[in-house]
Amino acid sequence: MKALDIRITSMYPPGSQGGTRAYASATIDGCFAVRGIKVVEGGRDGLFVSMPSRKTQDGYKEVCFPVTAEFREQLHGAVLDAYHQAIAMAQMPPTQQAASEQIPTTLGQQM
Repeated sequence: MKALDIRITSMYPPGSQGGTRAYASATIDGCFAVRGIKVVEGGRDGLFVSMPSRKTQDGYKEVCFPVTAEFREQLHGAVLDAYHQAIAMAQMPPTQQAASEQIPTTLGQQM
C-alpha cells in the first residue's frame, strides 16, 4: 500500500479566480509529486478536482493523469477531504487555530 500525502497550497473565496477554490499538491509514497491540482467549483455537481494541464496548439492537454479509475477516485477524494479540512481550519477562531497548529494540515491516506 502506498501513502498519499495531500497539501492544500492556496485557497480562494467563492466567485474569485474563475471558479478555482484551491490549489493542491499530492505526494505518492514520498517519491512522486503532482503539483498544480485544482479544486474547482462547477456546475451541477459542486466541487471537482482538475489535474494539472498545459496549453498546446490543439488546446489544453492534461500533464498528469491517474492510471486507474480506483486510484483516480482515491486521489480526488483525498484532495477534496484535505480541502474541507483546510476550510474548517480557516473558520476556527484564532485561539483554536493556535492550539491546532501543532496538528499537521496534510491528509495522509493509505491506498
